[in-house]
Amino acid sequence: MITEINADPSNWKKDVYIASKKEVTLDDEGNEIVIYDKPRKFRFNYQSISSNSNIAEFGENSKMMKKAVIPISYQGQFKEFDVAYLDGATPEGEENYGDNANYRLLPPRDGNSVIIIYFERLTGK
Repeated sequence: MITEINADPSNWKKDVYIASKKEVTLDDEGNEIVIYDKPRKFRFNYQSISSNSNIAEFGENSKMMKKAVIPISYQGQFKEFDVAYLDGATPEGEENYGDNANYRLLPPRDGNSVIIIYFERLTGK
């Protein structure tokens, strides 16, 4: 039996939550505490990075990274050090915004008609 593969790109989109970094405060012992805004839900196609150019740029870190190419209409909505919930992670049950995030954003790169976002896996998550 032959099964038809659905190559419709809209089926590649997955839920992504992104919490924007608001500020950094200090606790009573002088440790930095990052405060994030409430995570917002999006649907993007993100994939593990595997191209030779990405591996050359990020080296060993490329094994812990994902990449999304999104419409330019999102310009200005994301920034370096925002955090993301990928691979099924959600903000449900968090005590503080960002607690369940498992990736952080590198600086978004604007192209002619798209934005490229690289997500770097947070250690220990």
